[in-house]
Amino acid sequence: LEGDELLVAEHGYDHRGDLDGTGWHGAMNYAGFLRPVWGWLRADELPAELARSFWGAPVGIPRASGAATVAAMRAFRAGIPWQSALNSWTLLDSHDTARFRTVAGSRDRMLVGVGLQMTSPGVPMLFAGDELGLEGEWGEDSRRPMPWGSRERWDAELLDAYRRLIVLRRSSDALARGGIRYAHVGDDAVAYLRESPSERLLCLALRADVNPIRFSLDELGCRELEPLVGAACGSEPQGVVSLPSEGPSFHVWRLING
Repeated sequence: LEGDELLVAEHGYDHRGDLDGTGWHGAMNYAGFLRPVWGWLRADELPAELARSFWGAPVGIPRASGAATVAAMRAFRAGIPWQSALNSWTLLDSHDTARFRTVAGSRDRMLVGVGLQMTSPGVPMLFAGDELGLEGEWGEDSRRPMPWGSRERWDAELLDAYRRLIVLRRSSDALARGGIRYAHVGDDAVAYLRESPSERLLCLALRADVNPIRFSLDELGCRELEPLVGAACGSEPQGVVSLPSEGPSFHVWRLING
C-alpha cells in the first residue's frame, strides 16, 4: 500500500490482538464501538430476534450504563496503537446486522449514536440507507433496497442531521486525529473533549433527561463555548456553564480561548 491507502479488516470480534501496528491499519470496530453503543442506546423493547441474539450468537443486547459503555470503548482503544484506533471504522450497523434505527427505537436515540459515531476516534462508516432511517431486525432484513424513487419514505429530519454532523466531522482537525478525554460519565450522560494542537471540542451525549452538568470555564481551559451542534450552554455566576440536560440529544461546542 502507498500514500493514503489503508487496509481495514472485516473483524467482528475482539480485534486487539490482530492490530499490533505491523499488519492491518484498522478494523471494523464492532466490539469496541458498535456493541457498547447498542447496549447504551437500545430501545426499551426490542424485536424478538434482536432480544435473543446478536449476529447469530445467542447473547442478545444487554442494557449498559454510560460507565460500562465508556469502559468498553477505552479498553479497546488502549489495547491497540493509537493510529489503529484512528484508522478503524466506527460503525453503528452493517449489511450483516440489524439496522441501528431498529435497535435505538427512535430518531432521537439514533441521533445520539450518530453523534458518537461522528465525534469518536476512528473513521465513521455508514451503511446505505442509515441516513434515511431504514430499519431491519437482522442482516438479511437490513438489506432492503434503497428507496430512491420514494422520497416520502425518507426521514428528512434525520438526513439533515446526518449532513450537519458529517460537515462538522470533515471540517474538524480535532475529530480527525485529536485525542479524547472524558469530562463526565454518568448512567445517562457522557461528556468528552476531542483535542488537537489547533482545535478543542466538547461533546455531550444524553440518553435521557439528567440533572444539569456544570463546568467552570477555568476548568475547561477556555473563555467561552461556541455551539456547533445542538443547544447553547447556560451561563451562571463565576464563569460556570451548565450543559443541556434534556435527552435524548447530542451537542458539540468549540472551546474558544482568545
